[in-house]
Amino acid sequence: MEVLDSFESLLTNAEVAEVLKDNKKRGHEDSRPLVMVELEKRVTKYLAEGPGKGATREQVEELSQRLSEVKPLEGETGLKVTETLNIANLRPTQLVEMYTVLASAEARFGDEKLGEMLEIVEQCLPLPA
Repeated sequence: MEVLDSFESLLTNAEVAEVLKDNKKRGHEDSRPLVMVELEKRVTKYLAEGPGKGATREQVEELSQRLSEVKPLEGETGLKVTETLNIANLRPTQLVEMYTVLASAEARFGDEKLGEMLEIVEQCLPLPA
């Protein structure tokens, strides 16, 4: 996934971390207001400690692709882009967490398919050591 304009795309935490890392490499800190530099530091720290920490863009792309293959129950809607992003950002590990991430989770997918999604999350976004 290539972000052409970060202000016109939905980004996962992993992608935001990558953008911030690239900004730091460019070394533009001297030319930006101090408040922006401090904000980037705080966001970087949050992302490094949050549930999605350590995820790479490739892992998120694989997660998104594999989750899109999980079909909803008959007559129900599949995953929305924002729901997939939330799964990538929050890295749920339990069924109850899926209920908080997905609207009408049980009605749309049922426990079996939600469990399948959790397995995909575990495979695509392993917890860092």
